[in-house]
Amino acid sequence: MNFMAVFIGGGLGALVRYILYLIMPHWSYMPLATLIANFFGCFIATIVFVYFASKSGLNPTCKIFLITGFCGGLSTLSALSLELLHFIQAEDYTRAIIYTLSTIFVCATAVFLGLFLVKNNLT
Repeated sequence: MNFMAVFIGGGLGALVRYILYLIMPHWSYMPLATLIANFFGCFIATIVFVYFASKSGLNPTCKIFLITGFCGGLSTLSALSLELLHFIQAEDYTRAIIYTLSTIFVCATAVFLGLFLVKNNLT
């Protein structure tokens, strides 16, 4: 059952990431589709992780579906790495650094925002 949860969740997450890629500008100053996908992947994973840590008796397959499957398919370090390679090959080191720092900041913000929302709504 867990294999199916990861398979279906990962497919749905990857589909959402692909849709973001289609609707966002491709090589604008920053690869916004990947940045947005990584934000929501971190945000959703944090909410689910903190929620499941505070509740017992919830179906663990749901957690695996959402975190490992959906969020794993949605957020992607491989796309980030290829986009960084693109900037480095273009010798655009400033943009590579800004993108790396932006990604870390955006994803950390998503984690703390998710934690804040869950902690304030579960008490």
